[in-house]
Amino acid sequence: MKYVYVLTSSNEDYYYEQFLLSLTSMQLYNPNAAIIVLTDKKTKQNLAGTRSKYEKLVSDIQVIDVPKEHSQKEASRWIKTSIHHYISDSFLYIDCDTIITQSLEHNFPDSIHIGAVLDTHVSLENHHKREDFQKEDKNAGFNSSINTNFRYNGGLIFCKSTSLSHDFFEKWHSLWIIGRNRGCSQDMPSFNQAHYETNNIITELGGEWNCQLSYNGLPYLHDAKIIHYYATSLLNLAHPYRLASAEVLSSIKENGEIQPEVYDLLHNPLAAFEQSTRIVSGKYILEVFDSPLFKSMIWLRDCHHSVFNGINNIINFFISLFKKNPAYNKRKLR
Repeated sequence: MKYVYVLTSSNEDYYYEQFLLSLTSMQLYNPNAAIIVLTDKKTKQNLAGTRSKYEKLVSDIQVIDVPKEHSQKEASRWIKTSIHHYISDSFLYIDCDTIITQSLEHNFPDSIHIGAVLDTHVSLENHHKREDFQKEDKNAGFNSSINTNFRYNGGLIFCKSTSLSHDFFEKWHSLWIIGRNRGCSQDMPSFNQAHYETNNIITELGGEWNCQLSYNGLPYLHDAKIIHYYATSLLNLAHPYRLASAEVLSSIKENGEIQPEVYDLLHNPLAAFEQSTRIVSGKYILEVFDSPLFKSMIWLRDCHHSVFNGINNIINFFISLFKKNPAYNKRKLR
């Protein structure tokens, strides 16, 4: 089986740095893996000098001719949705914002043509962004999130080399083009719509194949084969996973290579978390975390610290008044 990455990047982003981290972790635990990189012409021109270390870690680099009108992100999705044109064998597609934690050698059952993990590891009815998905689908002319209870994440895709798999990718690519023309350039809506229109061809893989740390991934962390640290992340201003930190990515960009202390983290990736990290759960707490109010508070804390502190002090003042109220203390004891 081959392992495929799609990379579109410039000097202004951190996609290459994420890619190099993932690639290094892949080689660490899968030294004999056949790794294929698909990229576009603009990106390939920028992969020189300090941005060329990846060449020694891959088996093949293919430069794909992407329509000129596509943006960098759209170029990535154009290539991703048409991988089957460039890879003849069965393959495992892996997003760049991932860390490989162990050997990926695995004999997938013959019954699996396309395999993926549920987005945020939950059914669609329990997904915190269900309504957003439905609005997005309606705008794109899709209905998978309206008529079904699934939502697969495209960060890890197993593809068996069969005619059914190729038909799926053809459908996915054509639907992505339709969605893009209607203002939806994301690849997940068309990915799930293609699944819906090909008689539910995708087989659900275990969460260890795409452990999405940001949402509901903890039950799969112990056995995780691939950690997807940015997947649908909201709280990425200070990510709890150290290998996703701005400091690590900035050091790679500055030095062009991975520093020894980062290698140490890659040797124990399941424990590479910040010391100050909390686990949050519960329906009401999560509703607060997913609310626009909470997002606004994060923005305020990051961009207007003094205003945030002022509001915080006012709230603390009123809380202190409530605590002096006997009714408050009686309710607290219940």
